[in-house]
Amino acid sequence: MRPFALALAAGAMLAGLAPTAFAQAPASDAADVRCLMVLQAVGNDPKQRDAAARGVYYYLGRLSARGPVARLEASMLAEGRKMNAPAAVQAELSRCGAELNQRTGELQAINQRLQKQFAPPAKGAAPAKK
Repeated sequence: MRPFALALAAGAMLAGLAPTAFAQAPASDAADVRCLMVLQAVGNDPKQRDAAARGVYYYLGRLSARGPVARLEASMLAEGRKMNAPAAVQAELSRCGAELNQRTGELQAINQRLQKQFAPPAKGAAPAKK
């Protein structure tokens, strides 16, 4: 009976700590939420819709890897209140765009290396030794 009581007390203590431990989102969440928000706004422009959607999914993937998407509503509300000037929105768009361009470049470099590694041998070339 004593181990059960200890387990119950430990569970109650952890439950009391849980709201404060999880209430504060990491700084990376705030930055990614701002990117998510500005890219959603850019997506309203039909000429930029596809590119913006790819960015939205990138940042949504990053955020969902850190926890449930439902938690984002409060973060979006808080970050939206901070981005109340066009200059702030433009700064975020520039920052997020630079990050997306960097990640795209990294992936392209990986793909180019892989293509060279798995490219079929040129005609008349000797087969690779194993």
